[in-house]
Amino acid sequence: MRENLWIALRGRLRVCWTLVGSIILLVVVTAGCSERENFLEIEMPTDLRSIEQVSSSAGSASTGIEPGKVIATLKAGETAHVVAVYHGENFDGFKVKLADGTEGLILAGDTFKVVSR
Repeated sequence: MRENLWIALRGRLRVCWTLVGSIILLVVVTAGCSERENFLEIEMPTDLRSIEQVSSSAGSASTGIEPGKVIATLKAGETAHVVAVYHGENFDGFKVKLADGTEGLILAGDTFKVVSR
């Protein structure tokens, strides 16, 4: 009788530890697979341009946007959160959001580097 009780208890403990282990694995995998955010780390003064919407028949048809006027100049050492990447006919650029909420385009070039956090 005692032996049967011990077998039943071991079975329940195994199920319990399997459940706990599965939950821990799920949490670790979910945390480890989360998308990392990309930032542009400015290396030289870099212009932040407004984003101009264009019709599909004009400008950069593949993206529907064009860089507009300069709205800010970022200094070396500043960072900008990457929101999107654009590959157009006339330009490649990054849509970014600054810490103060300002959004704009930084044209692809060698005045920054992309870092992940």
